[in-house]
Amino acid sequence: MNRINKHMVLLLLATGLAGSAVGCSGSPKAPVADTVKTIAKSASRTVHKSPLTDEQLFRACLKQFKAAALQKNKKQLAAMFYFPLQTTPQWSNEDLRSATVNPAEGLVSGAEYPQYEPAILSADALRLIPKSTEDDLSEIDAANDENYYKVIAKVTDKGSKLYELQQQYEQKNGRETSYGFVFGKVNGQYKIISYYSPWPVKG
Repeated sequence: MNRINKHMVLLLLATGLAGSAVGCSGSPKAPVADTVKTIAKSASRTVHKSPLTDEQLFRACLKQFKAAALQKNKKQLAAMFYFPLQTTPQWSNEDLRSATVNPAEGLVSGAEYPQYEPAILSADALRLIPKSTEDDLSEIDAANDENYYKVIAKVTDKGSKLYELQQQYEQKNGRETSYGFVFGKVNGQYKIISYYSPWPVKG
């Protein structure tokens, strides 16, 4: 009797397991061994999938920036800036030895931005940004000891890289001038953290 009971229990268990191998749709599921292999492969792919590099993230941001400038989409462009935005003319370590530089004076808040937007996104800038080339770009070396980059980098993700777009051009009056935008990664996303030109935006 005990043997019959054991056989009955084993038979019921086998039937139950077979039934559990069918999904809600009624189609058979993959064998357990195959399922485990699939999950292991998927997990392996997830673990070893390399994230985008800083340069790839910057390139994507730059592409959007150039496209928005081409379309003169001021709303999209404004969304690409990090606030407060540093707008003080770019200073050098030499400048710090001979003059007092107060970076706080050049900070532009999000609320202030609309009044300074014409100076930051001038007609010349909107015309030239889409035409920018590799010659206008540079990666700021981590070993760069210029105070300007050290100050603006304080808002960026630790260990991330800075990238700079600088363009020189001739004004209608024939004089050469330039402007620059520095991009930094903030909370995993590249933003424009500073703008500079030979003259102050504020004041």
